[in-house]
Amino acid sequence: MNVVWILVCDSARGRLFETRGNAPSWNLLEVFSHAESRSKASELASDRMGQRMPQGAVHHGALAPSTNPKDVEKGHFVHTLATMLDKGLRSNRFDRLVLVAPPHCLGMLKNEFTTELQKHLMATVDKDLTHCDAADLGDRLGDTVRIPAAERLASENKASKHAH
Repeated sequence: MNVVWILVCDSARGRLFETRGNAPSWNLLEVFSHAESRSKASELASDRMGQRMPQGAVHHGALAPSTNPKDVEKGHFVHTLATMLDKGLRSNRFDRLVLVAPPHCLGMLKNEFTTELQKHLMATVDKDLTHCDAADLGDRLGDTVRIPAAERLASENKASKHAH
């Protein structure tokens, strides 16, 4: 099949491309956006009134590390992307995967990957290229998404054996 999916994202938006058989053209499959990841933390925090503790009671959460609501939203978005990629893999929609994201987002994504998804990860690029159009991405990342000829032939031979 030799289909490569390329996810170009940050923690608030992303685009999923596909290329087949080392073709130079990239087809846009889907666009993702998560506005909450770009919101101010104060806009995401609950506006619920605080609870009063009885006199003498100890608040055990007082020393627990606080969770930034913005980081929580980024985590939700990254989880959504990883889940989508896992479903695509289980549906045999791609053979290899390339991730392009800023370092922090890339780390978050890889932490969400299943073992199977990790096996299909062909390359990672730790840059924010969300501002680039498809042609520019193809020029910048063309060599990164090409499946080496030996692997391509092995994959095609394997596919033809399963077809018989």
